[in-house]
Amino acid sequence: MRATRTWTISMPPELSRLAQQLAKAEHRTKSELIREALRLYLTQRDRPIAAGAAERLARAGELADVYRQHAATRPASDAELRRLFKGVRKTHERLRDFGR
Repeated sequence: MRATRTWTISMPPELSRLAQQLAKAEHRTKSELIREALRLYLTQRDRPIAAGAAERLARAGELADVYRQHAATRPASDAELRRLFKGVRKTHERLRDFGR
């Protein structure tokens, strides 16, 4: 018997493109990326949100909306994208470590 199960999933083209880019940037397969995302979701799903965390998450969403509106007016430079991804990576690390 196989130790893994194969799934076929569908997702919007833009999400697929972003996942492909992220997997390539992190030198991993799409399967590894999706497995990690599902593990993180399952870990966080039943964990209560600490005081203040919901507000910080809402603020992060507001900032993402501002960025999307700004990005729609002009394309971002390579330096801006690097700075943005560095900030996203740091935020991800802080949120990942938040409940530990």
